[in-house]
Amino acid sequence: MIEYQWRMIMSTMNIPDVQAPYRNGERLGALLPLLEVSETLLSEVEIERLYELILEIVERETGADVVSLMLLDEKKQELCVEAAVGLPKAVIGSAKAKIGEGISGWVIENGEPLLLTDDAPVEPSVREAMHREDVASALCVPLKIKGRIIGVLNASKTTPDSPFRDHDLELLSVLAGQVAIAIENSRIHEATKNRTSQLAALNELGRVVISTLDLDEVLRLAMLGINEIVRAEAGSLLLFDETTNELVFRMSLHGDVRQTAPLKLQVGQGIAGWVVKEGEPVLVPEVSADPRHYREASEKFGLECRSVLCVPLVIKDHIIGAIELVNKLDGEFTHEDLELLNSMAATVAVALENARLYTELAEFTRELEKSQIQLVRAEKLAATGKLAASLAHEINNPLQAIHNCLHLVTHKPSLDESRRQDYLSMAQEEVQRLIDLVQRILDFYRPSTESVAPVDIQAILDDVLSLAGKRIQHAQVVVHRHATSRLPLVNGLSSLLKQVFLNIIINAVEAMPEGGDLYIDTVWDDKRGEASISFTDTGEGIPVSDLANIFDPFHTTKARGTGLGLSISHGIVERHGGRIEVKSEVGEGSTFTVRLPADSRGAG
Repeated sequence: MIEYQWRMIMSTMNIPDVQAPYRNGERLGALLPLLEVSETLLSEVEIERLYELILEIVERETGADVVSLMLLDEKKQELCVEAAVGLPKAVIGSAKAKIGEGISGWVIENGEPLLLTDDAPVEPSVREAMHREDVASALCVPLKIKGRIIGVLNASKTTPDSPFRDHDLELLSVLAGQVAIAIENSRIHEATKNRTSQLAALNELGRVVISTLDLDEVLRLAMLGINEIVRAEAGSLLLFDETTNELVFRMSLHGDVRQTAPLKLQVGQGIAGWVVKEGEPVLVPEVSADPRHYREASEKFGLECRSVLCVPLVIKDHIIGAIELVNKLDGEFTHEDLELLNSMAATVAVALENARLYTELAEFTRELEKSQIQLVRAEKLAATGKLAASLAHEINNPLQAIHNCLHLVTHKPSLDESRRQDYLSMAQEEVQRLIDLVQRILDFYRPSTESVAPVDIQAILDDVLSLAGKRIQHAQVVVHRHATSRLPLVNGLSSLLKQVFLNIIINAVEAMPEGGDLYIDTVWDDKRGEASISFTDTGEGIPVSDLANIFDPFHTTKARGTGLGLSISHGIVERHGGRIEVKSEVGEGSTFTVRLPADSRGAG
């Protein structure tokens, strides 16, 4: 680091032969302390403390009465005083100068340092600025990083007793080089810290909104989190109503206070309507100049709308709504804010879709429970009734798995983040599995047009045992897994095979009301080219009279249940080109064996 700083200082001095410092003895002696200064500047990354150090060093090294640091806003093309000594505090953060205006503006425009004294030849506009600012002599040097000007460093004296000279300009120029590097380092540090903070906030938002399946609660938590992260004055979440082709304001917050207004937009109406129609996020810095702005919305919510961020909510290329933020609290919305909001919208969209589907499924399940009363009494069930009963039976396992996952996430603070994310992913997969369930029941009696892919049986078993873990534990059942050989990949659909294994495992657990052991053995039969997955329990066993009909629809030996679980599992396995076998003896337990052909590309 010292060697690098030395090269920087020597290059600033324009000394062609660095081995001959005696030719520049006086200058070198003055610049040597800058090595220590450089070390100090480059070691400080906190921006406020860095500004203080810069001012202290310049004031000390130049003897200036007034020192100021001005940074360039490239978007507005103007300089702003970020830090100063010898100036009123009100100036800091408010005093600005356009490029080309005043002393600092001239330096930015020309990219050259400037030494001003009473007798120095300067442009009239610069001389006028000196008199206006009551400056006897001044130094102003550009702050450059990789050829790009990021601001200026100013030093001035108010009395003519000891004006600045050439060596002062040279000294400040050297300092400016180090200051520019230090500021850039600090900016990078600050940006990295902000990005890390944003990612943590984004992760927390995802955890919070996915932890509940109540739609209104998801809406409330989403807007609270988003407003806090982006620091917006107000925000709204709009959902698209396909029946009316309108956007409905489902959740609006002003700070943390919920606002209600019976307001709807047509697709294409207002900024949010435009975003939903075009499917593109938008940043509107000046709403008053944007023809898309729908003033009635702002008036109904009592807002003076100055600027807006708006992004679409998208699920599987389908737009379900939009998130709109109004007026940033600490400045102006940026494109970084827009990107962050877009990322958050993706997480919120998934949570909203999960909550919506869960609400629909809950309502559907309530209707199915009413139907089950009639199904139990009826000797003959209509086809619709059979479907309802099977869905009511099969929906219980995924719902239990979802409950288990969310319970673990919300009630076990000791879980590490990766495990927490695993459980949330499992819950999300099970919600999707419930959505697919109705279609799978409809397809049960006819050949499926779905294509299969190579899947890992051991991984599926891992997921199923993880999802059923609580139920197995409460039943005091001990699981023993054994693999005699490494299984090849199997052609199939992971969600369907998971349903089969979960159904067999739950049946085994229910067959051991006093607890027991469940043995899961996986074997590769090289001769037949198939994987064998056996589930052996130490339960009550199945009477011989029931074995022949065990896979028939509606056949059951349980006091509760419809008898469709094994029938559906049997159909799924057959559609995979496999088969289910059962061996049982009353009082000794049962063994269900699933045999599946291996994927020819994944054998070995």
